[in-house]
Amino acid sequence: MKNRTVYRAEDGEHVGYVVPAPETRWQALTVFGYPLGGPAAFDDSVALLEAEGLAILAERWSVRHGEGWFACRLVETSPEAVVVRIEDFGAEDFGKHIRLERPGPEVLKRA
Repeated sequence: MKNRTVYRAEDGEHVGYVVPAPETRWQALTVFGYPLGGPAAFDDSVALLEAEGLAILAERWSVRHGEGWFACRLVETSPEAVVVRIEDFGAEDFGKHIRLERPGPEVLKRA
């Protein structure tokens, strides 16, 4: 089994990837490599990406920055990295853009 790029059927838009997971399952990943859902059957992982893979990019997120977690929005995504803008009004770095290379849940999480 190898990684598969997933494109939305109706318009060919890249919505993410599915990668092999234990027990012949597949893990859905966003366009920037963030896990979406848990390991599932191949068709279920593809369906999840088609349903949520792009919509998730517009959601609010939280980023670990310095000593804490701050509200943020994704402003750029690519397979290599994501750029977030801190939107926590009380934060010293409010409005700051931060580049994260292939962030996982320990650095970036859905709010």
